[in-house]
Amino acid sequence: MPSSGDEHLWALIMAGGAGTRFWPLSRRRRPKQLLRLVDAGTLLAATVERVAPIIPPERTLVVTVADVAGAVRQELPAVPEGNILVEPEGRDTAPCIAWAVWRLAARHPDAAMVVLPSDHVVKDGEALRAALLVAVEWARRSAGLVALAIRPTRPETGFGYLELCDPAAEAAGLPVVRVRRFVEKPDRATADGYLRSGNFRWNGGIFAWTCAALMAAVRAHLPALAERLDALMADAGSRGEEAALADHYPGLPRVSIDFGVMEKATNVWAVPVEFAWSDLGSWPSLGEVRGAHDGVVAIGDTVAVDSPGAVLVSDGPLIATIGARDLVVVATSDVVLVVPRDRAQEVKVLVERLRALGRDELL
Repeated sequence: MPSSGDEHLWALIMAGGAGTRFWPLSRRRRPKQLLRLVDAGTLLAATVERVAPIIPPERTLVVTVADVAGAVRQELPAVPEGNILVEPEGRDTAPCIAWAVWRLAARHPDAAMVVLPSDHVVKDGEALRAALLVAVEWARRSAGLVALAIRPTRPETGFGYLELCDPAAEAAGLPVVRVRRFVEKPDRATADGYLRSGNFRWNGGIFAWTCAALMAAVRAHLPALAERLDALMADAGSRGEEAALADHYPGLPRVSIDFGVMEKATNVWAVPVEFAWSDLGSWPSLGEVRGAHDGVVAIGDTVAVDSPGAVLVSDGPLIATIGARDLVVVATSDVVLVVPRDRAQEVKVLVERLRALGRDELL
């Protein structure tokens, strides 16, 4: 079973997201993964710490973007500077993951990798690590691609789903099953059906594979991406990585790892897990990980009277409410956001409106 002594096991943390649904607290230079929304530390630091008992910082890669690269380095002093990989621009998850894999395979061709988003919350770190070790073991044994499958707790329309076959094996007390198919975000009626069926799970974006298996899958299903990464790596060998990235990376196809690879591959497996998980997808989801007092989720200086279902977050001024039922109110030094709880997913639309108005100082 892999452990912190397994020198061929690496972690890849994706930390380039903008976190626009957590605007106005999440900004371009301090996005969601760099916020302290749950504990004293940032979501990014918590992610690295969560896997450190099985994959230490020296074998942890973090992919991010130039706007926050300095802040990421400051937040993760134990991660070697060379392990912070900076995209010239975001091209979605398939290019960022594949670039990290191509890069790692050039130095460690026998490496296996776990991939985790940097802005999710899993409080039971021991259960997560146990599942990751099983996923890595099966990825090596099957030469396949393995996802952690999260038990759904509601008919969620904001997540992709995995349809699972019957259990095929067991490792360390956890089942391993084939994935019949990946399903894009469903409508409410379809999500209700998935929840009732019992054989659909949430896709949490947590994966395990060997570098060789992921490279083979990219070559099979995203050949243009593979060809351009081959060219990037060859150019980096002759001219240096910075120059090669500047020339090649912006031309990589913009596609997610789910759509570009996982939905098309055939040798795909899942480890169903039971631990509580949250992707913190919008302001109301804070209630999943922080709890509420008198029906109110509150951070910072707040006073609420008769405001059940409210989410109040202050990064400065006092927020005082009366009768603010099911409202989200977020206050910073320069912005006050007020949105009905059931429309909180639309905050990113507001961010796009501000961008179109040229209000870049608020983004």
